[in-house]
Amino acid sequence: MKKSNLKLKINEITGDYEVIHNGFSWISDGRKPYIIIRKKAGKKYVSTYRPLYSALKKSFTYTADSIITTFSGYIAFGKMYDFKIILTAKITGNDTCEFSIKAENEIGYDIQAVYFPAPFNSKKKGSYSYHIDPMRQGFILPDGYKNNFISTFAYTKYLRKLNTGDAYLPLWGRVCDGHTFSAIIETPYDACMFSSFGRHKAFVNSVHFSSSLGKLSYERKIRFIFHEKGDYNTVAKDYRNYLIETNQFVTLDDKISKNPNIKNIIGAPVLHHKIYSKINEKSNFYDKNGINEILYATFYERAKQLEKFKELGLERLYIHTDGWGKNGYDNDHPYILPPCEAAGGYAGLKTLADTSRKLGYVFALHDQYRDYYYSSPVFDESKAVTKIDGSHPYCSIWDGGEHTFLCSSFAIDYVKRTYDELAKHNIDVQGAYLDVFSIMQGDECFNESHKISREESIEARSKCFDYLNEKGFVMSSEEPGFALTNHIALVHHGPFHARPLENGEPVGIPIPFQNLVFHDCLIVPWNRFNNWGIPKGEDGDVYCALCAGMPYLHPFGTGMSKIGTDNRTADTELLSDNDLIKEFSRIKPLCDLQSRLYNKEMVKHEFIGSYKIQKATYSDGTTVTIDLNNNTYKVN
Repeated sequence: MKKSNLKLKINEITGDYEVIHNGFSWISDGRKPYIIIRKKAGKKYVSTYRPLYSALKKSFTYTADSIITTFSGYIAFGKMYDFKIILTAKITGNDTCEFSIKAENEIGYDIQAVYFPAPFNSKKKGSYSYHIDPMRQGFILPDGYKNNFISTFAYTKYLRKLNTGDAYLPLWGRVCDGHTFSAIIETPYDACMFSSFGRHKAFVNSVHFSSSLGKLSYERKIRFIFHEKGDYNTVAKDYRNYLIETNQFVTLDDKISKNPNIKNIIGAPVLHHKIYSKINEKSNFYDKNGINEILYATFYERAKQLEKFKELGLERLYIHTDGWGKNGYDNDHPYILPPCEAAGGYAGLKTLADTSRKLGYVFALHDQYRDYYYSSPVFDESKAVTKIDGSHPYCSIWDGGEHTFLCSSFAIDYVKRTYDELAKHNIDVQGAYLDVFSIMQGDECFNESHKISREESIEARSKCFDYLNEKGFVMSSEEPGFALTNHIALVHHGPFHARPLENGEPVGIPIPFQNLVFHDCLIVPWNRFNNWGIPKGEDGDVYCALCAGMPYLHPFGTGMSKIGTDNRTADTELLSDNDLIKEFSRIKPLCDLQSRLYNKEMVKHEFIGSYKIQKATYSDGTTVTIDLNNNTYKVN
């Protein structure tokens, strides 16, 4: 069974595969494939796991380039099920193969999920082997790596949903002495990473495919690309090339050609500031003995502060405005008008927006169309996400207290309502940040009157971004998940993963994996506050330079204040004029670098002698070398 550089084999007794690439073997390892079967029990559903290979009937079909396995006769809950499972392993090119799984004869909501194929690992133990992971910005994990082991062990115990902080990209890879494979999940919207430990003390990975609206529904596919010589750069570029080949790749220059206003944030730092916060009694942050309400500044006071920035020489600025609605930050969504009266209401918000425009700054609003607060004046439970059992999600963590999730099919209606009303009051909004949309898996909804799949939910979110993009808004969201990258210009942050996230120990060895794919497609700010997402002892500005990103401006210093039970930045009093000038001097070379490289591909990242010395090379030949021992960077 050979085509070009690949051979496929299967053990019909165990179901284990072997993929041989130019004589080098990758074999099934780690967690065994499974199927989760469910049934309705009263108003709820119950489920049980079965080995995928536990079907009573199995058949194998071999062709010149494929192995097709058919399973039927699964038994669970005292009955035999009628559906069939078809597994296909197929050579698709000189160095590529595809593994897929589909169901036939699905009658009810019997299949909750499947895990296939088993992870692949090298048959032989290499002298240097590692896993490549898309958790947040990305990391590599050498076999037997012991640092922060509790975290990596934990990742083998839960499902990591794609398009979340657990997996920005639908992609992973593995390297053994240069032999490399890239695994691209071609059907990513109903998928989760699920990792395990395998031979050679390796951390290995594969995919848990969830049902879509109750059924497996469609064929799920993973593309594997093999190389004799490669590394994590190779894996990132395989995915980038895949996106280009399948017309899913949109650069910042492409976005600017459709919305020239995006150009106004190139070379600008980002200011994240708050106006008003009020913590609801039902919120997890509420402190019955503490302060639960703070007005950080009026709109007029903020406008004066912006004028001070200009007076002291800050030419460009992107302004991310939190807590501008009636009851402040994270309250009353999806409709939060009128603007906070204590801060100045519509007149005050207009002054802040107009002042920003006059100064040449880009004024943007933090907004939300997923969290659906019970306190919202537009709350209607019939529009909430409905789960398979008819119930609704519930959360009470955030400031606004109790809420569920709005079905994405209604989000565009509230976007239009909000921004039409702001326009009627002549509020000159230049940008909008639609919170969480970019970093949450789609929300499937079973309500028959607005039933949508997870993929359709993502499409509904994209319409919200596109609607405002077409009006010239600079669009952003929280983190750089793959699913909506093509519809936004920037994110709030895209850090490395650490435990804890603030000033914590890194998970694995951090690499700019997301930037290797999308640097010239999306602006990623760095150094938000308190080393959030930056390994302990290292400087976020240094990583900002490495990734030619957008720096955060800290004009209020780095102090924290407590509201409820939560510590947050104290966005009230400005630094002294001298300290502001120093702050502007800190960000200027980073802004200049971002302006120079925003539309250049990061073609390569490498470690120079140790993990503490790193170099990124861009498509115009520019190199940025960082020294994390001394927290310095050099641009050539």
